[in-house]
Amino acid sequence: MPKAYLSIDFEDIAHDFKREFDIPQDGKLRVDALWRAYEAIESFCQTKADGARLTFFTTGILAAKCPEIVARIASDGHEIGCHYYYHDRASGDAPEAFDSNLRRAIGALEDAGGQKVLGFRAPRFSLRQDDVAHFRVLAKLFAYDSSVTVESRAELDAFRAAAGGLEGLALFPVVRQKLAPGLPPLRLGGAYIKLFPASVTLKGVRLAAEAGLVPMLYLHPYEFTADRSFYFPMREMGDLSLRRKLFLWLRQCHCHVVGNRGVPAKLRRILGACELGGPMRNLLAA
Repeated sequence: MPKAYLSIDFEDIAHDFKREFDIPQDGKLRVDALWRAYEAIESFCQTKADGARLTFFTTGILAAKCPEIVARIASDGHEIGCHYYYHDRASGDAPEAFDSNLRRAIGALEDAGGQKVLGFRAPRFSLRQDDVAHFRVLAKLFAYDSSVTVESRAELDAFRAAAGGLEGLALFPVVRQKLAPGLPPLRLGGAYIKLFPASVTLKGVRLAAEAGLVPMLYLHPYEFTADRSFYFPMREMGDLSLRRKLFLWLRQCHCHVVGNRGVPAKLRRILGACELGGPMRNLLAA
């Protein structure tokens, strides 16, 4: 039975969508939705996953605006990781701005959670393997990173050799797998878990373990709910064109509705075939 690690990319997707689409907003987060999602995750862990503790890669803005929820996650025994300050594409920032945003996020997360932040995951896995300067910033601030996606151990080893200067930064990549020729590779998490049969994820777990990589699974808070609590209507979409409003509405349906109700049962089947390793910080000792 392979050992796998489940993490949560913990963010307010409504706030993130509005930033992505340049929609004016009042800066408020959907605190009630975040609490409901966290309670659903914690309930699943306690009742369906033998009380497993996880890693929550959390945005700094969430810690700054809702420190109580980050404090609760930490007090429940979960690990608080960093998911940048805003849920922005990290590779879009110059290394100096990247460093500044990370330090701002770390400060907010450590103040709220009361624990040292050891790990980072870039929003949307937005760091590429050629963003070497960004990874050298990470090596100064964190003990591990989980932003890289790879298809093989050889790909990971080649990246580390090419990057250089990453001594002290452990890399825990998320594995990509190809289901068929011509199809893009799928990651072990998020929409791929909820939209594809559990057997697809289990195949990826097996392939990762056989390749000498630790299987990394990830989900988001909104995937544990199906009540549209993170949804915002068209009237809040500002001056977007009708076409962009319809596109954003469809994206929200995809995130908040399609396949969400089946996530707990599917995840339970996946975890039934794996041994959960706990928070990702445990890998540092291993």
